[in-house]
Amino acid sequence: MAHVSIPVYKGMKMKALKDAIRSELRQGAVAGSNEIANALSTDMVQDEKFADKVTKAAYAAINKMKPAVKGTRTLFKDLEESTDDDDMCESVYAYFVFVQQ
Repeated sequence: MAHVSIPVYKGMKMKALKDAIRSELRQGAVAGSNEIANALSTDMVQDEKFADKVTKAAYAAINKMKPAVKGTRTLFKDLEESTDDDDMCESVYAYFVFVQQ
């Protein structure tokens, strides 16, 4: 299935989360091997019309994202605080799957 992964951190705001997902889309960094993944990946576009439709739908879905609990301002509260000593290789990643409805 089409998906992106982004590094997340304790206290991340919804805007930062959405911006990170959009950045992955803009770069064509979509993994997966179905037709949606191919349409969203900059390397695999074969049907431009379908790719445009899927891309618009993906951005619309990102724009509609809301926290599971209304009024939540920060996300990933269960993660440990990161420090300057942390190795960048030890990031926590969240995966977002794009499905057709």
